[in-house]
Amino acid sequence: MLRWAEVYLDRLKRNYENLKRFTGHKRIIAVVKANAYGHGSVKVASFLERKTDVDAFAVATVFEGIELREGGVKKPIIVMSNPLFENACNFLEYKLIPVIFDFESLGIALNMGIPFHIKLDTGMGRLGFLPADFQRLTEIFTSPLFKGIMSHFPVSDEDKRFTQEQFSVFVKFVKEVLKVNRNVVVHIDNSAAIPYHFDSLLTHSRIGLALYGSKPSSDFPVELEQIMEIKSRLIQVKTLPEGWGISYGRTYVTSLREKVGVVAFGYADGLMRSLSGNWCVKINGHKCPVRGRICMDMTIVSLEGVKAFPGDEVVITDRELTFDKMAEKAGTISYEIMCDVSPRVKRVFLE
Repeated sequence: MLRWAEVYLDRLKRNYENLKRFTGHKRIIAVVKANAYGHGSVKVASFLERKTDVDAFAVATVFEGIELREGGVKKPIIVMSNPLFENACNFLEYKLIPVIFDFESLGIALNMGIPFHIKLDTGMGRLGFLPADFQRLTEIFTSPLFKGIMSHFPVSDEDKRFTQEQFSVFVKFVKEVLKVNRNVVVHIDNSAAIPYHFDSLLTHSRIGLALYGSKPSSDFPVELEQIMEIKSRLIQVKTLPEGWGISYGRTYVTSLREKVGVVAFGYADGLMRSLSGNWCVKINGHKCPVRGRICMDMTIVSLEGVKAFPGDEVVITDRELTFDKMAEKAGTISYEIMCDVSPRVKRVFLE
């Protein structure tokens, strides 16, 4: 193989167990949308179902839920951003739980007998019923189809005051529900909110990023391990003469003779072009800086002082060269880095 990603499921289990200890009484909804943040949703969900006490899974679309069901996943699957004017019948056929965020979808769910959660917009400004809608929602509190309530934190990793205000709005609504219905699932925690210990009235924590070993903040108190290591191979080694330009735009020109290697991995595989000249890979234990612009299928690195040959393994990211560090260098977030790992990078699952 020229491009592959090793997904260490034992590390996933340790991350889960460490997070579980920190969430207290709350059960865990594992977020496996976007192909489990690029890691492989069916394999990840199946492993968590077999090896942990995970209570449910969360995906973004009905088709992600269908993929899990067809992959053998049995536990509840919550579909968080798929309106019911499309594919409503699939929710019944595959026993998927939609998150309802508008009155049109609410009417469809009630008419078709589809069990659902509702989503409140407590300050995210994205999907969800606004506080002005809350009174109108009281008519569903006693419905046997009404199974859960959720909301979403936009700044739990950086603004404690606003996050606490959001939680207060959420809890006020939840208390009204619990007066007549004590059986609903209640979840608002994301990975970054776990340290807040918002335990009052919550039944579940909804965890995605941290499961995969990326910390939502630098002071995140839970020990985590990056579960994916991305690797490639050298496909050519050569020494360039002085004054030789490297890659498109000739943004790097050798000042002396320089030994370089061509790595079979580029931005089409997930190594963002913005990391050009601003990342290094590991080859035979040595860190080798990227030279020039990252190409679609290849990246050129310096091999000065490194004994290396075509076919040698190249580490793009691992527990030292992390997604978090890569995201910082690229000026983005680790979510994007993970999700950008191309399908042509073969996932290899290791227990």
